[in-house]
Amino acid sequence: MRKKPLILALSLFLALLPSTYAHAEDIYEEDTETSWGVVASDDGFTKKYTIFKTASNYGYSDFGTESTYTIELQCEKKKLGVIVYSDPIGMYPTDSLSGIGYALVKIDSGKIIKHKFQTMGDSSGIAIWTPKTLTSAMLKGKRQVAFKIASSIQADTVANFALADLSKYVNKFKSLGCPLK
Repeated sequence: MRKKPLILALSLFLALLPSTYAHAEDIYEEDTETSWGVVASDDGFTKKYTIFKTASNYGYSDFGTESTYTIELQCEKKKLGVIVYSDPIGMYPTDSLSGIGYALVKIDSGKIIKHKFQTMGDSSGIAIWTPKTLTSAMLKGKRQVAFKIASSIQADTVANFALADLSKYVNKFKSLGCPLK
């Protein structure tokens, strides 16, 4: 007869056990035509916050494979990052052995500005060297930002991204120590 209260207490303990673990916060929101997507995580030690936008156009490799392009604005450990990449891997930027090159960037119908970049290790895309300069300019735009990235293997990549509601994230990035302007 004493086993029933013990089993009941043990069952109650096990049912409440998951709520005693440390809380980790993960957020994922898909991007739309009018908004940026969000990926955020906080494991209690490191906060990571990323917004992303899929390009409104597609690219094609020399083999006829369709590629989609994505831009990400990232904040981790108070460091802002801007990357542009393709999926599947196919951008193959620059023919420089150092992996350093220049992307031509045009916001709305403004003038073309060169932004220095470092290629990603897997050749899937680029990381902008001066991300705050780029994000400040993007916040002044109204419609889109376009990147033309020289490629040594295929036709130069041009990726167009809608600016959408970018300004709504200014305060969030600033609060994390990664001001966009």
